[in-house]
Amino acid sequence: MKVALFQFFPPTLWTPGGGETQLQKTYEALKRRGIDVELFDVWSRKKYDIIHVFGSTYQLSDFVVTAKRLGMKVVDMPISYTDKQWYVWSIARFIDKILPYPTLYTYRKRIYESSDVLIAGSNAEKSQLIKNFKIPENKFKVVYNAADAKLADTKPDLFIEKYGLKDFVLMVGRVSNHKGQIRLMKALDGCNLDLVFIGNMDPDDKEYFNEFQNECKKRKWVHYLGFLKNDSDLLSSAYAACKVFALPSLNECSSLVLVEAGLSGSNIVTLKNETEYEYLRDFAYYCDPRSIESIREAVLKAYNAPKNDNLKNRLLKDFTWDAVAEKLERIYNEL
Repeated sequence: MKVALFQFFPPTLWTPGGGETQLQKTYEALKRRGIDVELFDVWSRKKYDIIHVFGSTYQLSDFVVTAKRLGMKVVDMPISYTDKQWYVWSIARFIDKILPYPTLYTYRKRIYESSDVLIAGSNAEKSQLIKNFKIPENKFKVVYNAADAKLADTKPDLFIEKYGLKDFVLMVGRVSNHKGQIRLMKALDGCNLDLVFIGNMDPDDKEYFNEFQNECKKRKWVHYLGFLKNDSDLLSSAYAACKVFALPSLNECSSLVLVEAGLSGSNIVTLKNETEYEYLRDFAYYCDPRSIESIREAVLKAYNAPKNDNLKNRLLKDFTWDAVAEKLERIYNEL
């Protein structure tokens, strides 16, 4: 059984985020299990038994359809959970039927229909895709997103020695309005807490990045460290050194950084949607990401609460890359 992992490019190569980390960590975990797996090379004409696609943006449609025509099995992880209301998708389906040319809805539905198996990152994601795209439930498997188990034992010393900071509020992710770095800054004005940001610029939101940098300069208690690779020891140490990990995004889909922070033992603040609650349950502090006051209230509540291992212990059971690889191997063998 020869497997290739693929993700749309070039954005994934130039500005890596959670999805790209998911692909790389899945690849490494599958290799550890002895699976014959490669990262798909667009310049190679190798034929694989299984193509495992990460994502379901419309650009992937022709790739998936072509792989099927060439006789390969296709496994797709949609990585898709939206905060759009149900009627938006009803309208999309209606428009798709009456227009004489394909829409973005057409291309995405084609991906789901052409794939042999769809792997949702949560039951909430699965339910939403079934409802919005009318895909049969028996086409789905659920495999949770994950993080490195070693994060549970990482020490904070490296980060503390380099930056002289500990028990701070940490946020990791692309800098964009969607993620909400500026909202978090404004929420913590006057709270006397250090705030650390790690992440690169979102190329689709350059104006926001410029505004973000200006807002950082106004606040001595805000520390922007730029981008750190996911396997960086300094990043792991930052997770261990912080008291609170905050992610006030407008929407998330089984966020990888929340799993990483949870395994590190951080108190977590984030939005409460169905996917994140399925992962974090009642072990996180939830906020309305559009409300500065709600973000402030949740962060302060999390900061004043003692750390505990309840979430860490939950995540260590089913949310590690080795657990993911074990489940994927079973899925591959069933094809």
